[in-house]
Amino acid sequence: MRTVLAVVLLVALPAVAAAETTLDRTIAPAEGTGYRSLVEAPGNAYRVRRGAGAPAKPGRAARRLSLTRFAQLTDPQIADEMSPARVDFADPAGGEIRSAWRPQEALGLQVLDATVRAINANPLSPVREAGGEPASLEFAIATGDMADNQQLNETRWFKTVLDGGPVDPFSGKPIGPGNECPGASAEEAARINADVAARRYTGVADYDDYRDAPDDRKAGFWDPDEAPPGGAYAAFPRYPNLLERAQAPFEAEGLDLSWFVARGNHDGLIQGNAPASTELFRSIAVGCLKVFPNAGFDPADYRGVSDEQLFSRFATPEFISTLLSAARRVAPDPDRRILSKRDFREVIGRHGLDRTPAAQLDASRGTASYYAFRPRPGVRFIALDTVAEGGGDDGNLDHPQYRWLSRELRRAKRRGELVVVYGHHTLGTMDNERHDELAGTCQTADEPGCDRDPRRSRPLHLGLAGSRPVKRLFARSNVVAYVAGHTHANRVTFFRGRRGHGFWELNTASHIDWPQQARLIDVMDNRDGTLSVFGTILDHAAPVAEPAPGDASALAVDGLASLARVLSFNDPQREGIEGSEGEADKAGVDRDRNVELLVRDPRARTAQGGPRARCASC
Repeated sequence: MRTVLAVVLLVALPAVAAAETTLDRTIAPAEGTGYRSLVEAPGNAYRVRRGAGAPAKPGRAARRLSLTRFAQLTDPQIADEMSPARVDFADPAGGEIRSAWRPQEALGLQVLDATVRAINANPLSPVREAGGEPASLEFAIATGDMADNQQLNETRWFKTVLDGGPVDPFSGKPIGPGNECPGASAEEAARINADVAARRYTGVADYDDYRDAPDDRKAGFWDPDEAPPGGAYAAFPRYPNLLERAQAPFEAEGLDLSWFVARGNHDGLIQGNAPASTELFRSIAVGCLKVFPNAGFDPADYRGVSDEQLFSRFATPEFISTLLSAARRVAPDPDRRILSKRDFREVIGRHGLDRTPAAQLDASRGTASYYAFRPRPGVRFIALDTVAEGGGDDGNLDHPQYRWLSRELRRAKRRGELVVVYGHHTLGTMDNERHDELAGTCQTADEPGCDRDPRRSRPLHLGLAGSRPVKRLFARSNVVAYVAGHTHANRVTFFRGRRGHGFWELNTASHIDWPQQARLIDVMDNRDGTLSVFGTILDHAAPVAEPAPGDASALAVDGLASLARVLSFNDPQREGIEGSEGEADKAGVDRDRNVELLVRDPRARTAQGGPRARCASC
């Protein structure tokens, strides 16, 4: 049962951080209608929310000590927007397919870099400990959908932005030995190689690439070089050369902290939905045939069709062959290959996945992608892999991972450790009943899109439903917070446990969609039987005001990130929080943004129910 207790008061604490957060100022749309710019708005003070049995005791600000402080990044969905494996041509169908393309998607790396710089600029907590000292930021967690389409180049890109170093967003390699384009004439090969040499964008956001398509197909996309023939993008401004500028290499600052990753559905499934279980899928990604909007495929025919239904049609060779018959040849690129789970582990390297227990790796044939670590004595972080390998954008836990998680939580409780769990899907979106075996058995060790784990995935464990939901496991343990992404929305929910205990779920907005925010999280001991979990929303570091319309050739990284934010607000397919009253904006309401979340300290009792002493660091 979900329980949310009422807001009891507002607290504005002294700010000591090195840079602004949304405590100081927020970003909001300017007044008016149609295409709207963004402006600065007043900040949001902390909203105090009480979990069951956790009173807001006076004087706690003078007693509290930090247990841990970390940053959350989530859902940048770094896209190779020129990849032949994308189904962006279907985006105008709307509904569940509306996220196949976004007007700002070519600027995702610049947004992620601006987010990293904002985190680096806030090393000290806005919340003071006893004695007036601010806690330091210790590490960051990345809660999935870091890549958009399970591709090697996308995964390398986001990792480089987080690690720091030179980033080259362009994709496509010259046609030649080792990078063939079957059927291409000498004239076509010369045209493609000239495009690569000039680093030209090729994709649905350039009407020149499908000039012969019906006008209504063009109206479903924004070309920054020219006005569309009507439709929702008619009011969008012109930024000639924007897409070429977006391909320019830049130097990423990189996080000043260690970072740890959890896989999301876009990291492990084709566009976050379908297992790459057929060779045709995998060959399209690295090949040179890309489907553009055309007369033969009418997105209107797919309105009301779910992601899963659309991708099930892509599983039939006949459907794909029909699409490819009208495709255009573009530059192929072997770096677009689809990654297996083992590939993902190798590319990511140390960032958490190296902590997966050896026994779990052995039992899963190298595919287990969950782990735990202790940033400080007495505090345990547990990373989950909630991707449903059988397909579908929502998640679940298979039985082997559930059993491992149960053991980890029991061990933490015996040791008197506090637990923070993080994963990609919220508990409410862990509702996918497709088991892993539906992806098919792997034939080779590094084959993507299949189920290499020999262990039986069933019974599956959902977030809130079923006989053994994940929520119940959390509520019976020392979990005080579950941190997730996936919904692209700021939302905070309390889940009640036994005897007045419970935990908070902090769901944070994405970096790809409006409002493009991250969250800083402090876990603090009030030393009165309660803990406070502070969540502070952070805008990325790019200026609020977007660049004026005009030639984008000279725009720097900050200008591109600013433009991405205003485009994300004006996206005609921008959505609200599902199930919220009046479909609230994904920025969330006050109680979902800057918050102090009170929860009973589960360390007040041992596993046997007796009292135990507490200390600030144990």
